[in-house]
Amino acid sequence: MKHLLRTTALVAAMATAATAGSMVSEIDVTADLSAIENHPAAKVWTSLETDLETALAEKLVGQIAEAGAEDAAEIHVEIDSVALASNFEQALGVGEWVLKGDVDIDMADASKDMRYDLTVSADQLNAYYPEGIDPAAVTVDSDLFYNAVIDAFAGNVASKLQ
Repeated sequence: MKHLLRTTALVAAMATAATAGSMVSEIDVTADLSAIENHPAAKVWTSLETDLETALAEKLVGQIAEAGAEDAAEIHVEIDSVALASNFEQALGVGEWVLKGDVDIDMADASKDMRYDLTVSADQLNAYYPEGIDPAAVTVDSDLFYNAVIDAFAGNVASKLQ
């Protein structure tokens, strides 16, 4: 019986260690108004900063540390480009949509810091639509599209810390 308890405790500890990622004390997203490149994007993406911060916090919910914690990572995202083309414009090749940003993850151990450019495109979104949704029927001004883009962007950043 003692052997079973020790094995169970060891497995539980290993599972916790395997799933525990870096703690995060700060999530900051900024989007310069000049990053919004066209009128449709400006109308749709009005709360981009807040929504992306919220999505990141939701994906990292078990890893949120107190503000200023010395052993926690800080996430900074600066959105560089936001543009939306209609499905018709994109099909004709006269427009595109893009959400692009610079991601800066400052780790407690500076040698593990991460800095990279992240671009989310339509090709990546199919996995983020609810089951049964035809991606060709989703318009760029819909909540489905917006939520998929936010989820894809946040998912990539969060995956670096899990």
